[in-house]
Amino acid sequence: MRLAVEHEAKGFVVGVPKNMDGTLGESARRSLRFARKLQSRTPLPVILWDERLTTSQAEKEMIGLGKSRRKRKAGIDEAASVLILENYLRSVADTEQE
Repeated sequence: MRLAVEHEAKGFVVGVPKNMDGTLGESARRSLRFARKLQSRTPLPVILWDERLTTSQAEKEMIGLGKSRRKRKAGIDEAASVLILENYLRSVADTEQE
């Protein structure tokens, strides 16, 4: 929470790794449990975001940047997190323009 206060966060985006058919596997259930715990500890909104295919998208982008397999493995979660946040922010911006 300290970082959220320091950076004047307006909320949290939690990726939910749904299966391709939209069902929830164990990873998605863990994300939902985390989101519930987070929401119980902050007055800020906690937004759930479908993160299907973000990891594969992040890997493709890292390959395109010439990252080695070792560097891709080390940074894939961070890169996927960036994509989740970018997708959410793009969605908000699109909604505001309508």
